[in-house]
Amino acid sequence: MVIQVFVDDSGGKGHTRHFALVGLLGFSEAWVDFSNEWVNCLRQHPAIEIFKMNEAAARRGQFRGMTEAERDEKLRLLAQVINRHAKITTFSVIDLDAHALTWAHMPKPHSEPYFWPFQNTIMAACHTLWDAGWREKFEIIYDEQVIFGPRAKLWYPVIKRLFEIQFPEQSSILPDEPLFRSDNVCIPIQAADMFAWCRRKATDTGGHIDFEWLLEEFGNLQETEYSQYYDLDRMRAVSEEAFRIAAEGSVPEEISSIYLATRELMKRR
Repeated sequence: MVIQVFVDDSGGKGHTRHFALVGLLGFSEAWVDFSNEWVNCLRQHPAIEIFKMNEAAARRGQFRGMTEAERDEKLRLLAQVINRHAKITTFSVIDLDAHALTWAHMPKPHSEPYFWPFQNTIMAACHTLWDAGWREKFEIIYDEQVIFGPRAKLWYPVIKRLFEIQFPEQSSILPDEPLFRSDNVCIPIQAADMFAWCRRKATDTGGHIDFEWLLEEFGNLQETEYSQYYDLDRMRAVSEEAFRIAAEGSVPEEISSIYLATRELMKRR
């Protein structure tokens, strides 16, 4: 069996205080069973066609016309499906106000809130699986991002090579490339959407969310220690370390070549 990681995001500049990217890890065979159960649960009365947590929270879209009790029961049943099949969750959360003071001044796509959580989610999954004894390549599938996704993916070879130098053993299980799928057809991404919304909302409000009871349904799901919260101090520290390495000229020539080649590709897009 293959380990698959499904990832979705929540939040954005001008709308929320934080941006969150959340991944759910599990065996491919379990994700097949999950998808069948999830679709059956969606079809149960009151039926919906596709799950989006922001619609559930506001009782709009697919959840329009439901009572709070009906909505809550639908959420509870869906959460129980996740709890039966997903094994581990990881998150990367960015403070958007702090981002505006730091990383937002970098060249694109490094300046985009999506960029670093995208890369960190892959590395966090890698470390987590290696620590758990996994020694085969895993797959990672993100919700479709028409603009930010392709730009972040373009830089994956650079980040991957840096990771290979720093963690030669762990890097052996990294995916050859991250994938993108629509949550309309890739059902597990809908589950990641539930987690991404809850994580982002809880961070926005300092820990309290209206659906705190929902998190109690995930007793079987473990949270990796490699999750990241990027506040102002963390972002400044990362930037200062990058500047230090560049100033010392200690970047391997191979990495510099890949970096420059990728930068040229960005200019042509």
